[in-house]
Amino acid sequence: MRQFSNAILFTLLAGSLLLTACEKDEPQGLGEEKDKAKVIFVNAAPNAATTPALAQREIAIWPFYNGVQFNNFPIKFPWSNGYKAFVPGNLVMRFDTARSQANDPSGPAANVAQITIPTTADTYYSVYAVGTAQKVETVVLTDNLSLPSAGKAKIRIMNYSPDAGPIDVVVVGAGGAVLATNLGFKGVKDFFEIDPGIFSLEIREAGTTNVLSSRSVIIDPASCYSIWARGFKTMPSPGNTNALSRIGLSYHANRWTIPF
Repeated sequence: MRQFSNAILFTLLAGSLLLTACEKDEPQGLGEEKDKAKVIFVNAAPNAATTPALAQREIAIWPFYNGVQFNNFPIKFPWSNGYKAFVPGNLVMRFDTARSQANDPSGPAANVAQITIPTTADTYYSVYAVGTAQKVETVVLTDNLSLPSAGKAKIRIMNYSPDAGPIDVVVVGAGGAVLATNLGFKGVKDFFEIDPGIFSLEIREAGTTNVLSSRSVIIDPASCYSIWARGFKTMPSPGNTNALSRIGLSYHANRWTIPF
């Protein structure tokens, strides 16, 4: 009986380790969705209202996929909803704005954009709502989530601040490496490899030492990250827009490997 129990325990442990190993090689949030197209939506469109009462509201976005809404809540600025898997082919995405449900009243939805994305199997896409909540534009990127070299990570840098102009993204401290230069609005520096670690990054006006914003980021090995400038350099008049709308850096893991 003891030998039988030990055999069961070994089988369970072996299966658990195998499952962990398989998940380690899967981009975060994609599970076992083979032969599907994977799409992540990111709301990078801040509220540009100039009326004080309206400027304080969070205007979130509902993404619809081929007419279907998969989220329980609209996506607030500056957040994402994680990858979702779809049958390959033309994917019609519609975007409706809705005030945050934390506000009273929540406010009606309003269609602000619609796009059609040709998708293929086992390919990953990032869809960004950019510009402002009052004038939404869209950016569609194909995500190269192949593993970086051993001991490395991959990052991608974008400028989605609607009014910052061209920017540089610079590492603060020893060496002061410049990660991206002269990125205009909707500019993208595609995935490139870096050493993992904790970095303090600055957004600077391109070609200058004028710092617009800074923050720390944690970059794990064998992972892929998107880092993007968002929000306003100059807050819309009368200048009392929600503090989250100020220029800053956001980032998320497109592919994350559990460090061992």
